[in-house]
Amino acid sequence: MMRTTLLFLLLSLFITACQFGPKDREESDIEEIPIAQYVDYEIISIDQNKGPCENDSTATNCITFNIEYPQIVSFTNTSESTDSLNQSIKQSIFDYLFVNERPTSFEDLVKEMTDEYEDVLASFPDYASSWTIEINSDVIYQDSSFISLATTIFSYTGGAHPNSNQVYRTFDLTSGRPITLSDILVKGYEDELNESAEIEFRMLKEIPPNISLEERGYVFEGGRFALNDNFAIINNSLLFYFNAYEIASYAEGPTEIELKLTDYVNLIDQNGVLHALNN
Repeated sequence: MMRTTLLFLLLSLFITACQFGPKDREESDIEEIPIAQYVDYEIISIDQNKGPCENDSTATNCITFNIEYPQIVSFTNTSESTDSLNQSIKQSIFDYLFVNERPTSFEDLVKEMTDEYEDVLASFPDYASSWTIEINSDVIYQDSSFISLATTIFSYTGGAHPNSNQVYRTFDLTSGRPITLSDILVKGYEDELNESAEIEFRMLKEIPPNISLEERGYVFEGGRFALNDNFAIINNSLLFYFNAYEIASYAEGPTEIELKLTDYVNLIDQNGVLHALNN
């Protein structure tokens, strides 16, 4: 709590004395450090055109699928099964799709969206808009205990503008399931983590502490800033992502926040996958 209070005071002094300027993320920390390999994987690609254009090269009505996602082939140090991990990776992508029915496979996704598009064409013969589904997912960080993925989902199915989501997930290599904050932090971490993250958020958005987030167009449940579960562990940081519409209007766009875990050593669970940071 003392650390949080001090940070707020420093933020207030900074706002009083200076003009806000752009805050550059230290992207080089993530991009330039070689990543050790703990899993072997391949990228599965699905590139298909469906609808009238599939059988008629002159047709302009088309639904296009461009999908890439990682499939874990093996673990380099263990003989653990990859089945549960690969299923968790797919499910984490399906959770953020802009579809009416959540698919159980990418093949189901292609079929569902193709059927929906063809229904639209049948109901509106003059409909001239093509649809696009793009998914790009890849491993962005590996550790002996976990791997982290970033997934970009883009879709246009008519309307004023396309939809897009960025998904961050970290997966436990032993269980195959996504890692939650409760898996890596001590019980009762929420208040301290959210208070510190709010300072980062205000710095990023140039919002002084005497102005409410709601005044600037950001809405959180109960009126209090809170991190979401869209995060990944990368280079001893927690990288959070708020997608468009999640906490503000579409015009405000998405928000990414990076929290250095070295600043939160006291919150790291000694029995969790990040216990090495405490040693």
